[in-house]
Amino acid sequence: MPDLNELLRWSIANSTYSNANANVNANGQDEQAQPEATSSTSDGLTLRYTPPSAAAGGSGASQQRVHAGTATLHPSDSAPADLSPASTPGPGTPTGLTNSIPLPEGVAGPGKRDDLTTEMLDLILGKSDSITMKEKMATATDESVAVEERVEALDDFEMLIELIDNANNMPILKLWQPLLGLLSSPHPEIVAHTCWIIGTAVQNNLKAQAALYINEAFPQILSTLTTCSHPSSVRAKATYALSSALKHWPLAAPVLSTPYSLSSSSSSAAVKSERSGYSVLKEAVNDGDKVVRRKTAFLVGTLVMQSGEKYQGEIPNEVRGLLEERMKEVQQSGQASEGLLEGLKREGVFAALLDGLKGTQAQTEGGEVDVDVEYEENALRALVKAVSKGGLDSAEKEQLKDIWNGWSFEQKEERGFVGEEGKEIEAGLA
Repeated sequence: MPDLNELLRWSIANSTYSNANANVNANGQDEQAQPEATSSTSDGLTLRYTPPSAAAGGSGASQQRVHAGTATLHPSDSAPADLSPASTPGPGTPTGLTNSIPLPEGVAGPGKRDDLTTEMLDLILGKSDSITMKEKMATATDESVAVEERVEALDDFEMLIELIDNANNMPILKLWQPLLGLLSSPHPEIVAHTCWIIGTAVQNNLKAQAALYINEAFPQILSTLTTCSHPSSVRAKATYALSSALKHWPLAAPVLSTPYSLSSSSSSAAVKSERSGYSVLKEAVNDGDKVVRRKTAFLVGTLVMQSGEKYQGEIPNEVRGLLEERMKEVQQSGQASEGLLEGLKREGVFAALLDGLKGTQAQTEGGEVDVDVEYEENALRALVKAVSKGGLDSAEKEQLKDIWNGWSFEQKEERGFVGEEGKEIEAGLA
């Protein structure tokens, strides 16, 4: 930062002084040189200007200026010619200067360090996220490591892939396959954390959803959800992973309509049959665990909303390629592509959801206190959305209307159906 003296010096040096101070002829010589010019302000501040001369006592008419364009506030206050005080280099900034500071005698300059190892540099500079992700995955997949340490590594990995760039780098780092392999782990904690990572990585991320689709992860997720040997906490996490993978995914309908070799939630895990994703949803909306029930009912409502919608925004190349392949398959088959609403209706998902609502209504009328209010809220919202899109037939619509009219004002308020939304439901079911 220049001081006031420098600013004054620069402003005078770059200003033109009055002809009364000096007259210069065409040859660049002074016709008249006055030793000093004085300018006064109204406040009494006096500024003196002393034109420099070639030598003290020399004739101004016969000698040329040595420091043309240089101004000083006092004869003893010298300054370099045209020195700009600006913080950024200008045309008048001196060049040829070095930034090196001379070292004291006996002190050697910096040399190359040969004693720094990779570990020491990692401690100083920190590891990149890519390296850390690979290390955490290596720990999580190492069966010789304690389960607690593997779970901790998965926790750290999940925090890293919360950043969308890190989630999108998983295919490049080849981390999807080892992660999906953990879904078959015998340890429920590892399976649950794996489902949580999948849901976090693909949530609102088309690129990651495409990577999950390419790695054929849906059968594994659906199998985790339907395997009765898994505790409810694991299946709840699998529902979260499935919901994140299907939300706004353009190929959600083909994923759910494709038959997979899956186990039934009411049978042993060893007994498998060809089942579609829709049939899994049909069972899950009336699952024995209330968390799985709630999450599945909410997922059905999400699928109804996105039925028939067109994705708004830029579509990544990976997703565009998958969509083009799907269109070619439909054209070759000669069959019309089924939408989400049609698939949910055909497989009886809406009917199962309606049966679930009837069951909770019977519990309420029987005086049971522990009624799953959140499930009823999610289920009714999903079915009302389906009604608005023609997903329920007239008989099913009447059953839903009876359930709605059977709730008191307090029950509707408890489930969040008040104000304008309550009026919209009334109008939709009329």
